Amino acid sequence: MRRAVHKLAVPMMAGAILLAPASAIAQNADHSDRGDVSDFREHEEDGEPQPYEFGLDGKPKPSWSLAVGEFALYDTNPFWDADGSEDALLFSPSVGLTYSHPNLVSGWDLELGAGVDADLFSNNPDELNEGRLNFSATVFHAIPDVGTLSFGFRARWVYLGDSFGDFDHSLQRYLIVFAPDISDKVGISLSGEYRDSGVAANRRFIGTVNFDASIVDTPDVAVGFFQEFSYSAYTAGLNDGRDDLLSMSEVTLTPNLGLPDGANLALAAILFHRFSNREAARFTAIQVGPTFGYRF
Repeated sequence: MRRAVHKLAVPMMAGAILLAPASAIAQNADHSDRGDVSDFREHEEDGEPQPYEFGLDGKPKPSWSLAVGEFALYDTNPFWDADGSEDALLFSPSVGLTYSHPNLVSGWDLELGAGVDADLFSNNPDELNEGRLNFSATVFHAIPDVGTLSFGFRARWVYLGDSFGDFDHSLQRYLIVFAPDISDKVGISLSGEYRDSGVAANRRFIGTVNFDASIVDTPDVAVGFFQEFSYSAYTAGLNDGRDDLLSMSEVTLTPNLGLPDGANLALAAILFHRFSNREAARFTAIQVGPTFGYRF
């Protein structure tokens, strides 16, 4: 199951200002999984292509789509510190362009995406803010009555600081994803990934499973539940031998407000927890607030 908005973003708004104690200012933010968490919130790797446009002959046709989004969330632990940190407001705007070409080769669909997204915090923006440039290429193969198999490449460039002026690292991701056909109200995907980087400490193998379900679906309101687990086995640098399990549990409430087709406004409550064999890498955080997306 896929949200109306694809994940990709650009800095678009300033945060509110909260006072932070000296202890919080002295902390160092953990940027190892910021992009992944943003992907989680957008249900990025669900193994399904974007919805297709159809021609007069009833067949899917090549098309372009533009998606914009905004998360405005209260974050209880923005530094991802094992002992907690001063809370903050998080604004996560996004914009992305997607090209879809169904049946490019017999039985295989192509999807290309490019865009930018960012995390902007009301506290310690020079330490916490992160901007990301993203590119993706994915081929999908639908297996009748079984599911969808896909192979993907992702590239990400990460910039930090108040004005995103500090280049931090780049990532190259190689994925295989399978999404079994279950029902219109339940979605599951399984993925394996190798992540390469110019920064050795970021290199790792990743296995991910997610579950997306519609709990309530009435003419007035929809309630959904999403769970994702991502296991990382680091292979090099300072993180060599580190093993993490990052969990995201999310409940969304979407009222029927009569918005235009492609628009989505919801209230989200999200729990993040990272287990790790390294104590300093463990953290728990809660994010709560409205989300908005519009796909043209």
